[in-house]
This record gives sequence, C-alpha cells and structure tokens, in this order.
Amino acid sequence: MILDNKFTIGDVVTFKTHPLLYNLHIKGDGKLVPPFMIVKDVHFEPNKKKTVDTSNGKIIAERIKYTCLFFDDNRLEFKEVLIYQSMLESYSNLYIARIDGAKENSTHSTSLIEEVSRYEDAIYKYGEIVCFKTKKLELFKKRSSKKIELDSSKKERNTKETIQYVLNYTTPDFILCGYKDDRQDDLFYPDGKIKKISSVISYKVKWFNSLQMKFSEEYLPKECFINEVNFTSDVKEAVKTEEKELVI
Repeated sequence: MILDNKFTIGDVVTFKTHPLLYNLHIKGDGKLVPPFMIVKDVHFEPNKKKTVDTSNGKIIAERIKYTCLFFDDNRLEFKEVLIYQSMLESYSNLYIARIDGAKENSTHSTSLIEEVSRYEDAIYKYGEIVCFKTKKLELFKKRSSKKIELDSSKKERNTKETIQYVLNYTTPDFILCGYKDDRQDDLFYPDGKIKKISSVISYKVKWFNSLQMKFSEEYLPKECFINEVNFTSDVKEAVKTEEKELVI
C-alpha cells in the first residue's frame, strides 16, 4: 500500500476544530481556538503500526502523521506537536479576511487565502527580518460577540453585534542569524520505503522574549519563514469597511 501524504514541509495547517473552517467569525471564547501551524516533518509509520482496535474493529490511529510548529504567545516560544493527518485541515479552507460571507475566492472579497498561497520561502541574508508564515492569518482572525441593551421605558430590547480581532498565537518579527544544512539520516526503512520527510535547510532566528526578558533563538526549517508580510492599503481598507458594516 502506497501512503499518500496530504501535506508537506512548510504547509500551513490547523486542527479540524478551528471555527473559521466553518464560519466567518469566531463564536465564544477566543482562547479555545487552536493555532495555525507549519508542517515541520512528515512521518510514515511501518506496516506493523496498530491502527485498528482488534477488539471492536474501530480505527484508533493512522500511518501518516506530522510534526507541526506553532508559536505560543504566552511563553513567546515555538512548540511542536505530533498530529495525525485526518485531524488537520489546510488554511485554504478558511473563512477569513473578507468583507462578505462568501467563500474566500469570491470576486467580491479580499483574498488573504490567495495571498498566503503565493508565499515564497525566505531567502537567507544575515541580519534580515523574516516573518513566520502564519502571522497574517493569526492577525486577521475575528470574533463576533453580541450585546443586548434593554430600554425599560420603551420595553424594547436592542441587540448589537461587535466584531473584534483575536490576536492569540501572533508572532513577532525575527532576525536571521544562522544557517545550516539539516540533511538527516534514517529517512528510509530497511526495505527502502520512506520513513520521514524533513527540511534540508534550517535558519536560526532571534527574537525578543519579553516574558523572560531575554533574546531567544532557535533553528527552524527555512520553509517556516517569508521575507515580509505585506499589509497593503486595499486589504486595510477592506477590513475597515467590514468593521463598519458589521457593527450593527
């Protein structure tokens, strides 16, 4: 059986429970929303991997899983998590950064999805500023909340909806300060079948960690970064229009 990985190194993914996969705005507590992540490694489990519970015939695991990276904005550091393929969705299925309720590729909307799809890996130059690929997606998340106002004199109830940005998991900008060939051994099983896909080049990045009051640094795959996030004027204007129209 040939294993077919849905995602590859540098892809932007999120946990299937992310509310923006199903609605234009986040409902409820924004702290419960999972992060956008970058695929760091692809793992292929051997045939002997137990994926079905023999006592009841139910699937309990998969043979393809991913090491995913996200930025913990509480501790201001990167974290890794292993997640099976069927638990992840691509950023391309999101409802985000639009001025209407249509799908992202609508001609009447500002396509952040299309913009992210055109991202190219950052080119290494010592001392240059780079951004984590998920930065703009995290910055443009929006939450809808409703406020009920009671007018006792008129015995009326007015409901107002407010749209606010949810900024958890946003990242700082980073400075490039190191480069290494990250080619690894043990990428294949003895029978020649692929065991793991990993990046071959890593960049060292440095950032200010205000929680620990120090500068942190770490080597990460080059596919995690782009040279800049472009906040163009038309995107900003579209967001302003959205806020104006949706606060009722």
